[in-house]
Amino acid sequence: MAAASILSAAPMASTQMMLSSRRATVPGGVSAAAAFSRPRVNLAAGAFRGKVKVAVTTRAVLFPRTTEQQRTIDRLEAILPHTPSPTVRRPLMAGNWKMNPNTLEEAVTLAKLVAAAARADGGASVRNCDVLVVPPAPFLSAVAAILAGTGVSLGAQNVYHEKSGAYTGEMSLSMAISVGCDFILVGHSERRELFGEADDVVGRKTRAILDSGLKAVVCIGESATQYKSGQVRTVCAAQLEGALAAVTEEEIVGGKIVIAYEPVWAIGTGLTATPAIAQSVHAYIRSWVSDRFGAKAAAAVRIQYGGSVKANSVDELMQCPDVDGCLVGGAALSSDQFSRIFGFNANPPGPKKLWAEEVIQCKNELGESPVWDVESNTLYWVDAPGQALWSWDLTHEPVKAELGETVGCVALRANGTLLLGLEDSGIVAYDPRTRAKETLCAFEPGLNTRPNDGRVDRHGNFIIGSYNKSHRMDAHAIGGVYQLAAGSRRLTEVLDYKIRCSNATAFTPDGRTMFFCDSPTRRVYVFDYDPRHGPTNRRLLYELPSDVDGVPDGAQCDADGCLWIAISGASQCIRLGRDGNVDFVIELPVKCPTSLTFGGRDLDTIFITTRGPDGGSLYAVRAPPGLKGVPEVAFGDATPVMPRAGTAGGMGMGGSGAAG
Repeated sequence: MAAASILSAAPMASTQMMLSSRRATVPGGVSAAAAFSRPRVNLAAGAFRGKVKVAVTTRAVLFPRTTEQQRTIDRLEAILPHTPSPTVRRPLMAGNWKMNPNTLEEAVTLAKLVAAAARADGGASVRNCDVLVVPPAPFLSAVAAILAGTGVSLGAQNVYHEKSGAYTGEMSLSMAISVGCDFILVGHSERRELFGEADDVVGRKTRAILDSGLKAVVCIGESATQYKSGQVRTVCAAQLEGALAAVTEEEIVGGKIVIAYEPVWAIGTGLTATPAIAQSVHAYIRSWVSDRFGAKAAAAVRIQYGGSVKANSVDELMQCPDVDGCLVGGAALSSDQFSRIFGFNANPPGPKKLWAEEVIQCKNELGESPVWDVESNTLYWVDAPGQALWSWDLTHEPVKAELGETVGCVALRANGTLLLGLEDSGIVAYDPRTRAKETLCAFEPGLNTRPNDGRVDRHGNFIIGSYNKSHRMDAHAIGGVYQLAAGSRRLTEVLDYKIRCSNATAFTPDGRTMFFCDSPTRRVYVFDYDPRHGPTNRRLLYELPSDVDGVPDGAQCDADGCLWIAISGASQCIRLGRDGNVDFVIELPVKCPTSLTFGGRDLDTIFITTRGPDGGSLYAVRAPPGLKGVPEVAFGDATPVMPRAGTAGGMGMGGSGAAG
């Protein structure tokens, strides 16, 4: 449920007004212009040689080849375009009847119903897609006669690559042509699994189909075992290489090849890969085609999804930018369902959809707290139980610094340094160039908690919330939310109630509104915010609906003052408009996105951290046109990081003065 117009009482300042806050004076007499001067961080190998270092510092081996590294950089521009490219591919909806129905009479009846549906409402001239029917071989001639003049194409389920000869049980291409076929399926998972058709056989058949003048629907896809072991891309690449080994760029550009991705584990099982999973694999397939045949071929090739497609799922599936139709199995045997599928709604109601793409396979246990530094053009994030700080400047390889203890969050600090929330050490100043660490203050000593979600407000103060390490066992709310004032070493509790798991801490560009969520409650609140007094006047902004899995997790505010939240457990991130209603949804192919932030050259790329077991990678998506983030403010403390002094002189919680 949403609280209508709940943000209306908190006026938003312009981005220019917000930026002026960085030129204010921070405590200690240091100007913000000096305090926020951040030299570019060199992420090249061997750049970090400091007097104090963490337990281990490793460089993630994510790009074994220079070309692979450059491809990732190129993908940020290619798969996350600044302006959406117009869709030029006309979807193809294909109904594969397999070994159904039982009799010619039933096949004729089904074909007549499909033909009638195809002619209805203006027929092919007003449809959003092309339609293809693929019946068993004995029914091809009869079905072809019924479909004549409807605009529906005819296909065969199988052919043999030889022109003629002693091949009992096979059908030649000339036979298929003689009964009116336009397309031939090749490489279907059932042909591969049940009849032993290997990649080289699929390749010979594909070449023969094209030589005959027909079009090939090349089927690829992974088994359940291959999917669970993370071999999706490897399997798809091998099958594509085998099927298209003798195909030319001109043939793909000319529309002679359709690729159908069919996850085997979702065929006939009732299981369906989520649209985000389908989009992720389709995007990879298109990138493979681009690498092998060029960008023009990649832009032209139609890629169908074929895994238990249903009438009630097709609209969402067809919003995916790289899904160009469906290869339909069981639902194609019902004229009502199949006609609903090829009559899909290209503009369904509801929030606008965005589709995140994997950009770094960092395999985090629990990626969290992404923050973009505009001065060094660097993204920082943490792997909490993995005890690591990650950084990536989008140009060099990502860098992983092992910290030796659980880390809850990272935030920017003046002069190119960072703040870390560490389980044992508390709030720590950290210099990524020297690896020096200085404890600033303890965090909730004596409680079974650790620092969790933290962010610097628009005035240079650090707001940090607690994580009850037993909260998943229905433990009590015992933690708090605190402010570390700019330049200070003392935490002051600013929330007037206790919490279990702090998240969604974010601020509007003018700094006058704060968002917050205690995740187990599944409720996101909005507060008035004054840096001298903290958050006040709590109002409910959003409550996760009962039919949505998961909990609100990390969040970030855009330049319009609207909140983007990761919904961990729901495979989504959402944006709440000024009225508290969801107006954008980012779909991910993994279950648990954990947090997000804006970054990149123009602050219009949304980076998303995720957690295992199915996630753990870093994802990204281009923000909708006209939407972007605002520069993150650094904590207002320009003093150098002094590890020895920090160990001895860190201040404690509240007024305790306890050593860090």
